[in-house]
This record gives sequence, C-alpha cells and structure tokens, in this order.
Amino acid sequence: MKKVDTLIVGLGLAGLAYAETLYRNNRSFHVIDRPASGSSVVAGGIYNPTLLKRFTMTWMGGEFYQTALPFYRALENRFQTSFLFPAPIKKIFNSQRDHNDWSAAADRVGLSDFLDPSLHFTPLDGVKTPFGHGVVRACGRLDIPHLLTTYAEWLGDRIDFTPFDHDRLQFTSSGLRYGGIVAQRIVFCEGYKMKSNPYFNALPLQGSKGQILLIHCPDLAEDTILKGPMFLAPLGDHLFWAGASYEPHDKSLELTQEARASLEKNIRKMIDVPFEVRQQLTQIRPTVSDRRPLIGQHPRHDSLFLLNGMGSRGVLTAPLAAEWLFASIYDAVPLPKAVDIARFEI
Repeated sequence: MKKVDTLIVGLGLAGLAYAETLYRNNRSFHVIDRPASGSSVVAGGIYNPTLLKRFTMTWMGGEFYQTALPFYRALENRFQTSFLFPAPIKKIFNSQRDHNDWSAAADRVGLSDFLDPSLHFTPLDGVKTPFGHGVVRACGRLDIPHLLTTYAEWLGDRIDFTPFDHDRLQFTSSGLRYGGIVAQRIVFCEGYKMKSNPYFNALPLQGSKGQILLIHCPDLAEDTILKGPMFLAPLGDHLFWAGASYEPHDKSLELTQEARASLEKNIRKMIDVPFEVRQQLTQIRPTVSDRRPLIGQHPRHDSLFLLNGMGSRGVLTAPLAAEWLFASIYDAVPLPKAVDIARFEI
C-alpha cells in the first residue's frame, strides 16, 4: 500500500502545476493520468496576458504572468532543457481605427509593459499587412507537449498511466483509498473530463471545442507569432501552429472539413505565401460559464478538491491557481471568491 499526501488526477497544465507546487513544498503525491489526453496536448502554448481583440489586459493577466514565467524557468533549470520560446506577437491591424485604439491602449497601466506604442508599416515578408501591425512584447510560446512528457518521465513511479475510475474511490476515516494508494486528499485536474466526474459534474464547465492545423510554410519567418483572425505560431523546422477554431456547441472530438476550410481561409487572410497542411487536431477546452477557473473543496466531501477551468489561457493561469489551492488547503488562506467553486451550487 502506497501512502501519499495527495492523489492528483490528470497531468495537463493544471495537474502539473499542482504536482510541482506540492514537490516544492515537500509534500508527497501520486498522479494518475490517461496517456495523451486533454486539451493541453494540442494547445498552442502561447503566453500573452493581453486580449488583442479589444486591446485590453485579460483578467488578472499581470499577476498570472508574474507567477508563470518564473515557474517554467525553474523547470527549465532543473531539467536542463528549453520549454519557453520567447517571441514577439505581431498583431495585424484590420483598419485605421486600430491605430488609434492601439496607441491609446499602449498608454494604459499594465498594457504599457506589453504593447509597443509604435505603429509599424514596414512590410513583413509573406504577411498581408495593408494597415500595418503592432508588436506585443515579452510574449512567446510554451512547448507544452515537451514539458508534459519531460515531467511525466521525471515522476517515474509517482505516476500511473491509466484511466481513472471514480467507482473505485473509497472514503476512509483519514482520507481516501484508490486501489493500492492511500491519500489524505484527492485533487481532480481532469479538464473537460470533469463532466464525467460524479462529484463535480454539476459545476458549469461548458467546454469549447477547438480545432487546429499544423502547417508547413518555408517562406514565413520563424522568429515571431502572428495574430490576425487567429494565431500562427512557429514550432521550428518551418512548422506552424494555426488556430484555433471556437466551437462551443460541438462536444465531439470529430475532425470536420468545415473547420479545416475555415482555418485555411483565415490563414490565407494573413499570409500570401504557399503552405501545406500537415495535420489537423482537436480537443475540448475546459471553459467555464463566467470565464473563471474552478478551484476549491467539495462541500460535502472534505477530502475532494478541484483545480480546473483554466480555459484557453492555462499556460499563464495554472501556476498561480495551483498556489491558491495549496494555500487554501495547508495555510487556510481563503480562495479568491472569483475562482472558488463555492460561487456555484453542487
């Protein structure tokens, strides 16, 4: 029988962030994760605390950013490999009105750290910029698949790759038991799979399907991320992550020709050089009705906890969200009301 402080279900960005938070605080844990599952596997990994549709900061974007970047750099130092790939985002302007909106936004507190106030009209090779572009500084991409694979290998015997069976969970006087594991508590980091969790599935995790394309484009610069109707992010070797679609009502993992056609159309709106589609992928983002994470303790089972609902910005959100959960459990620090699952009824 293996005894640990915490059993973690799911090793996407949320599960990794909580496992690492426990590790840094000398707490024992064990992870159960289904191989190659969850939206983290196909996410673009772009870290950017601004909302480029409206030229505003995302909710708590600055705070999340200040926690996330040191978190990932520490992992790079430990594993002696690169996960973060800094790259400016070049926002393609749609009209002259964007010029005034951009200049005004670049003067605001918070945004001024990221938005270059200059308007750029020098043509970008292979990119359609009839109204010029703006530059978002201090952004880039996190190689999520490499991070998750590296971390899982490092975990060794602290992770089992198998589907979690909620029916096998047994409650004891001191916590819970699952198979040969005895733990004081369990933290569910299942992403959209939470809809099948009998303890938390009443929470308003809506989920939104996103399809992406991996394209090969040798004539496009690989030192920047482009933002037009969608993102084009370089992955190396002239491969680019293109996406993602937003399909809030389709909860299947079916790849559709309609989404591919729409993505290709948006790519052609952004670039005027040839490209080849190498792969089409999809997953369901764990989005919430009020666009805030779902964090906290089950109201009737003291040993059950949730860390979920990171949405499309899990790269920046997960590390601080994990700190909030840890502090609430071990130091009795109240969770921010905006993320506490107590704001909903279970």
